[in-house]
Amino acid sequence: MSAAKLSNLQKAKAAWLADIPDWVIILSEACDRESQSAISRKVGYSPSAVSQVLSNTYQNGDISRFEQAVRGALMAETVQCPVLGDLPRNTCIAWQRKPFSTANSHNVRMHSACRNGCKHSHLKEGV
Repeated sequence: MSAAKLSNLQKAKAAWLADIPDWVIILSEACDRESQSAISRKVGYSPSAVSQVLSNTYQNGDISRFEQAVRGALMAETVQCPVLGDLPRNTCIAWQRKPFSTANSHNVRMHSACRNGCKHSHLKEGV
């Protein structure tokens, strides 16, 4: 006899115990409503990264950056971008991850702003 499949929320609660952050609860509930693949596209991370966060085993990068992506994509949180103004947190994170491009002046301004003193940047200055 097979055991009932646990929901993403149940798995996350078991992995994080009493320390489960609010954004992990939101992430797991979203994965239960849709799928890890669909939610991974929304937050801009791979399905395996989403799975690792839910199981509290994420070690591939900056968990606070992942958190900000979830807060923007799933919780409608915004930041005040020095170039674009009011901006969803996940879009801010996406701009920080983009490589330098001279395709247009906007890309150059964003790349510079993300790396030179923006209080929302998770990058080292001048990187």
